[in-house]
Amino acid sequence: MKHKNSKKLTAMRAYRFSPGLAHSVYATARSLNLSESEFVRVVLLDAVGRLN
Repeated sequence: MKHKNSKKLTAMRAYRFSPGLAHSVYATARSLNLSESEFVRVVLLDAVGRLN
């Protein structure tokens, strides 16, 4: 059986996000016209850049 929100659920499983965090990532990525994976990559690269 296919679910309507399968893309969002796949993103949540891939990153091991809680449902609330997965929704926040999804909503923020969509507001920036990015995919969830692009948004996560940008956030992670920014975090690594700040550590250096």
